[in-house]
Order: sequence, then C-alpha cells, then structure tokens
Amino acid sequence: MKAFIIDVEFVWGFQSRIAGLSKTNPSFYYPPPSTFLGAIAEVLAKDYGVGEDKGKDLIPALSSKLLAIGVRPINCIPIKYEDLNRIIAIKLTSGTLYPSLKSHKHVMASFDSPARGKTILSSLNNESPKLRWFIVFKDIVISDEIVVSSNHLWKIHRLGSKESVVSVSRVKEVNGDELITSRKSRETVMYSFQVNENVNLLEEVEPKWESEIYVDPFSINEYSESNNPVTDYISGEKLVRYMIPIRVVDEDPKYLVELTGDLVAYKFDGEAIIGWE
Repeated sequence: MKAFIIDVEFVWGFQSRIAGLSKTNPSFYYPPPSTFLGAIAEVLAKDYGVGEDKGKDLIPALSSKLLAIGVRPINCIPIKYEDLNRIIAIKLTSGTLYPSLKSHKHVMASFDSPARGKTILSSLNNESPKLRWFIVFKDIVISDEIVVSSNHLWKIHRLGSKESVVSVSRVKEVNGDELITSRKSRETVMYSFQVNENVNLLEEVEPKWESEIYVDPFSINEYSESNNPVTDYISGEKLVRYMIPIRVVDEDPKYLVELTGDLVAYKFDGEAIIGWE
C-alpha cells in the first residue's frame, strides 16, 4: 500500500464539464477523481512510451489499484460560471466534410458559440489558488513495466481541458507502514468523500459542504463505444454522489461521518480520508 499527498496550484481555475448533457453543460466545483486519474495516466503514457490505443487502458488500471481518493481546498473557493466560446464543428454530414465555407448554409453549420462551463478558483490570500489531493493505492505496480512514483506526480501539468494549466508544488509519498488505517465507526474528515450505503452523514462540523455526481473512480472499466464516461452519465450507471468541501475564509471544512461495511479511514499527519479496505 502506498499513499500520495499532492498540492496543486492553478493559474486561474479549470474546465472539466459534465459529460452527456447539452452544449451548455456546467462545470464542477473541483476536478473529479476520474480527471485526476487521467492526469496521472497522461504522465505515465509519456514516460513509458505508451501509445494512444493502449493508453486508454491506464485509467482502468489505476482505478483497479485505487483504495481512496479525495480533494480539499487549501486557500481558495470555487466559482462556477459559463461563458460564450467559438467552437469549430468537425463532422461529416450528408457527404459534406465540415468545417466548410462553400455557402452561407455550410458556414452556419461549421461554427457555433455555446456557453461552456468553467470554474474559477479564487484565492483567499496572496498566493496561487491551491488544492490538496490525498490518494491511496493498494499497489503502485500498474503492470510489469509501469510503476507509479512521486516523480510522475510532479509532472502533472493540467487538470481538465488544455486551458486548465496547473503546477504541482508538493508531493509527499507515504509508505504503508506510515499510514494509519482506522476502523472506528466515526471519523471527522476534511477531504471529499463518496456517499453510499456504508456512509452515514452525522454532522457538518465546519461549513460548508456541497454535493456533486461523479463517475465512480473505483469502477472504471475498459473504454469502448458502449462503455465510456458519456454513456455512463446518460444511463446513470456507475455514478456516485460525493460530498465536496467548500472553504470558508478562516475555517477548514469538516464532516463527521459513521462508517460501516468495508469502509475505513486512512490517516496521515492528522488528516483522514475515507476509502475501501
């Protein structure tokens, strides 16, 4: 077992929109867990020379090794908004390849300007907006050739679309013997956590908390035409509710929960995250 604590600084915020909705699909409060796994997979693919076809297998491989993942704000608050963006349509319709400038009709069909969701991370001090990720793997050996290390996490450069530039400012690698596994029924947590039948929400100790629906990061299977994030959202399968901490100026959000079943709390340096045993 190995854990990593990663501090990520944002230039302005990020763009990571809900899949499968209208063209004006909204953004999230924070990059979803699957987006963070995708950022790790991108670095692994580059470092190990994994091609595009086989690269799609990296996120499911990381998901299969995952025990816990969560995020919390260090010095910022999320502000979700939508603005107009000029986009180019690349498609083949009725034998015509777009974009096309053959006529007024083709020009109108080649471009669009929908409102697209983004999230600004507004800093509460004079430093860059920063989020902290806590992730626990039961095994960092993804395959015979690929092993996740702190060196890979240092190389994460975006979380979301290509405009969502980030810089990793700290990576703490925690060995299994340094990580405390707590099986107490009640725990106070500061990181985002999944709500399911094994989690009872008892008390919002420090405000504030919101909820969002994500693709379940623990059950990401191989990508195909019938199995991908878009079809998951449309069908409602493999979606889970997460409680999300929203920082108030002088307070770290905290939530008291009761854990049952196979859920445990992983602790390091006074911080706890909910995960699977």
